[in-house]
Amino acid sequence: MTYNNIFKAAAHGALLLSAALLLGACGEQRFLAPDAADFSLPLLAAPGEFTLSEHRGEVVYVTFWASWCVPCREEMPFLSALWQRHRDEGLLVIGVNVDEDIEAARAFAKDFNIEFPLVWDEDRSVSKLYRVAGYPSHYVLDRRGKVRYSALGFTETDSLAVSQEVGTLLAEPGDAAD
Repeated sequence: MTYNNIFKAAAHGALLLSAALLLGACGEQRFLAPDAADFSLPLLAAPGEFTLSEHRGEVVYVTFWASWCVPCREEMPFLSALWQRHRDEGLLVIGVNVDEDIEAARAFAKDFNIEFPLVWDEDRSVSKLYRVAGYPSHYVLDRRGKVRYSALGFTETDSLAVSQEVGTLLAEPGDAAD
């Protein structure tokens, strides 16, 4: 092998290693803290406020969404069905909307007949707190308020993974919240 080929092979290897380290670190960096950050936001369609920490002891699915987001439109029917199926077991789904136009968000909720709580993150401060990179971004929290699953986007594979994670967390003993 010539010096030029050795140099090319070493540079190629270093590039691959750098890319692997960078890609591997991206997902982990968003979730350094195991505890979900607490927040309080106004309800979207009713007077009042939602505070995350008031729901310790429940398994909580937090999704950040927008009315203009196509994958969010695909996620909402799944979330409604998941919530209907498991709410009596201790699952809470909370939708955090980031629309600038609250009426667009309300129309979306009405069109999709969403019954689980929706809140409005008008200035996207909670989205920033959670380092939301796109929509939908979702987080599944255990009964102690720890992030146990998170993803960006929504696909059929996500629905299977989320369903499995929710089932696992709901099956954990109630004293897991202590």
